[in-house]
Amino acid sequence: MFLTNDEIQRLTGYKRPADQLRWLLHRRWLHEVNAANRPIVLRSYADRKLSGNKKTGRNQMQITPNFTMVNG
Repeated sequence: MFLTNDEIQRLTGYKRPADQLRWLLHRRWLHEVNAANRPIVLRSYADRKLSGNKKTGRNQMQITPNFTMVNG
């Protein structure tokens, strides 16, 4: 469900949570901060972000084509 601490460290290149948070904020990654003041990132969000999928924001919108114009 969430990236592990090791995965967040590998992603950001930083060991300290404060540095990891700075990296995430600077690159506009969606994340939360848990009670231990560590960043948490959804695995599905990281997968989409790293795959180059542009639809990673909070206002993600599904676009369904309207085929009525094509089919007459």
